[in-house]
This record gives sequence, structure tokens and C-alpha cells, in this order.
Amino acid sequence: MTPSPLSQFLALAAEAFGDAVRRRIAAALAILALLSLAIVDSCTSCAAGTIMVNGVPVDGSRIFGWTGMVLYGLLGLWTIAISGALASDHLQQALDDGTAQLALARPVGRGVFALARLAGALAVSLGTGCILLAGTAFFLRARYDFALAPAGVAALGTALGAVSIGALAMTASLYLPRLATLAGVFVVVASIAGANVAALSGSELPAVWSALDRYAPPLGTGLALAVVEWSGRELSASPVLVAARLALWAAFAPTLLAFCFRRREV
Repeated sequence: MTPSPLSQFLALAAEAFGDAVRRRIAAALAILALLSLAIVDSCTSCAAGTIMVNGVPVDGSRIFGWTGMVLYGLLGLWTIAISGALASDHLQQALDDGTAQLALARPVGRGVFALARLAGALAVSLGTGCILLAGTAFFLRARYDFALAPAGVAALGTALGAVSIGALAMTASLYLPRLATLAGVFVVVASIAGANVAALSGSELPAVWSALDRYAPPLGTGLALAVVEWSGRELSASPVLVAARLALWAAFAPTLLAFCFRRREV
């Protein structure tokens, strides 16, 4: 009896997760997460309340609100970037070492195999990101009484962004060298986030940057909208439209990956 596609996917995803955990980059990610939490602990160690700036009393909640918003947003973008980096060669590695050919010799669909490799890579990167974001949210809640709901929404946006960038990076790896794909992940994430932040600030953007802000996955916009409550300000972007774009990209990118891998000669 042939296993169902779901059973095949779960088995292959578990195998892909094991492969990702055994890679050196997984250990590096764990170390970086711990170091990042130590830095966050240090950055959030100042007491809340009224602080003195050049001898003038200033409400510290506004300063710490902006600090928490920027810090959480940067960590979310970092999680998205490492998701793309880990996924960028996780499928190509299986092709190079023969794992893919062995699996596909059985009655396993190519789309199922590609999506399982993506799921395995994302399980490692998002697991690391979850620890990092949860730890940061804990520090911000304990020290500055920040609401946890925005952190949860931002974490969800981070997960959707990671799925999009991870799937796009894995798709690109079918056509580009590993180093080019890896570098492209960080350039693309930084470029999209930069365009999003510039647009939110009301800056006039050149055509290319405007297109990135309007049509690419709204990575920076989604994170900013989620945690802007901490700063006591409002942003003009529509949360519903931004959430819809994130969800559409998170559905489209894996679909594109499966389609391209079906057409790839193995």
C-alpha cells in the first residue's frame, strides 16, 4: 500500500529536520541566539520611568518603547534572513549527496519532497527564532511592562516572512550558485526592510524601491505595524492589507518552489 502524500511529507520533513540539525550552521545559529539574548538582556537592563537627558527629565517609556520596537523588529528580520540562509542550499545539498534521488526513486512526488526539505529547514531556523523572540518579549514585559500581544503578532508575521523568503531562496538555489543565493537572501531582506521603513516614514522612493515596498513581501511593514503600539504612535499602512500580502506570499512562494522542482531534471 502506497503511503499517503501527508505521511510521505511528514516522514521526509522529519528526515530533513535531522539533516538540518546535523549541519554546522545549526550549531552556529544556536550560539548566535544565546549571544543575542545576552545582548538583549544588556540592552533592556535600564530601569523604566523618568530619565534625565542633558539635565532635563524625559518620560522613559517613550524612549524604551521605540527601543523595544526597533529591537524586536531587527530580531524578527534576522530570523527571516537566517531562515532563507538555511533553506538556500538545503534542497541542493540533498541533490548533491544523492538523498533526493534515493527518495524520488520511491513513489514520492517531487513537490512533496521539495516542501518537506523546506519544512525541515524552517523548523530549525524558526525554532531558534522562537527562542530569541520569546526571550526578548519576556525581557520587555518584565522590565517595561510591554504588552505581549504585539510580540505574538510580530512573531506570526516573522513566521510568514520566513516561509516566503525560505521558499524563494530554495527556489533560487535550483538556478544559482550557493554563494550567490546566500548573499542574495541578506541583500533582498535588507532591501525590502529598508524600502518598507522609508515608505512608512513618508519618504519619496525611486521606482525600484517603491516597487519593492508595494509588491514584495512586506517584511518590515508587518513587523513595524505589529509592535508600533509599544511606541505610542500610529502608522498609516493598513494592517489588513499587509497581513493579506504576507499570507499570499507565504502561500505563493512554496507553490512556486514545488512547481520549479517538478520541472527540474534530477
